[in-house]
Amino acid sequence: MKILARLKVIKMHVKKLMDAFTAIKFPQTLSWLWFFLAILFAEVPGMAVAAEAPKVWMSAVSDLPAPKGFVVDRDYQQLFKPNAPWQKAKSRLYGFQITRRYVMTKDEATLQPIFTYLKQNNIALAVTFGMIPSQNGCGADVEGMVHQPVANLVTAQRLKKLDADLKFINIDEPLTFGHYFAQRPAGQNKNACNYDIETLARLVADEVRKVRSVYPDAQIIEDEANTGIGSARELGEWLDALKRNLGDTLPITFRFDIQWISSDQPWEMSALPLVKTVLQHGYHYAIIYDGTPKDETDEAWIKTAESHIKAWEAKVREIPDSVMIQSWHPHPQQLLPETSPTTLPYLVNWYCENASQAKGCQQNR
Repeated sequence: MKILARLKVIKMHVKKLMDAFTAIKFPQTLSWLWFFLAILFAEVPGMAVAAEAPKVWMSAVSDLPAPKGFVVDRDYQQLFKPNAPWQKAKSRLYGFQITRRYVMTKDEATLQPIFTYLKQNNIALAVTFGMIPSQNGCGADVEGMVHQPVANLVTAQRLKKLDADLKFINIDEPLTFGHYFAQRPAGQNKNACNYDIETLARLVADEVRKVRSVYPDAQIIEDEANTGIGSARELGEWLDALKRNLGDTLPITFRFDIQWISSDQPWEMSALPLVKTVLQHGYHYAIIYDGTPKDETDEAWIKTAESHIKAWEAKVREIPDSVMIQSWHPHPQQLLPETSPTTLPYLVNWYCENASQAKGCQQNR
């Protein structure tokens, strides 16, 4: 009976469609055509087109001292050992991300086994780069900067030497720190470069080309904090400018670093317009799922991250192309085992088994 009722609805709209054609009402005809297609594919059982589950990424602080001085993840290198206790989470990962700092600090004996492990386990590698060039001394102590013209090229060359299979270039918040940083309160913004959007896009594209001279097929994932974006309109201008200056057709992913506890710019107010802008400009959208710096224990951090996953899916129905399970906070302090409710691999498994959009993460690998 349910199917018959839906077929009657379709029949009614087909009649309206034909009437519109008969009357030569082209705008109305087009509207009814799209409505009819929506009914056909969304209402008839078995004919809906399901969105794929998001790809799952993971990234940890690593065993280097964090820029803020704390040390966590002393078991970081254990992740890349055979039979390490995160087999289920590992099998669900699409990608793993490390920083340029890690690549340029650790010795070859440490790095090469990591790159080999990722390749053998079919896990894509992303490396985070600062890609805002410093000009006339600007950008000192500002995140996302590159202060030496050859720094990103040298990093790419070292990755190549170590046989790393770089699939993704992760750009660290260029819009936030290259354009908007000047709007920070006095004292925080004294070193801002304050580039206009077109200049910034040209400079970032030049840095991307340096890495792509070594890895020509590497795709881009750009991270930005939702609180670092002035408006959806300006975000659209930036997205167009970056794509125009890159001058290629490789996919680009825009990944949101949501500031969950910001009282000045509640994410619930800004998230949906920003996501829609990203999609309207032809980019993939992604999100970082994490806890907060205020979480005082590993378990509290994981619980907070779980609540953020639930809250985002309740507010934003658009399914992301990928999700990142990541921390750069003092918690969690260890990575293994995945069975402990205090680790990032545990959160990967929780996401895959509990998030409504994850669909079991069956399509990641």
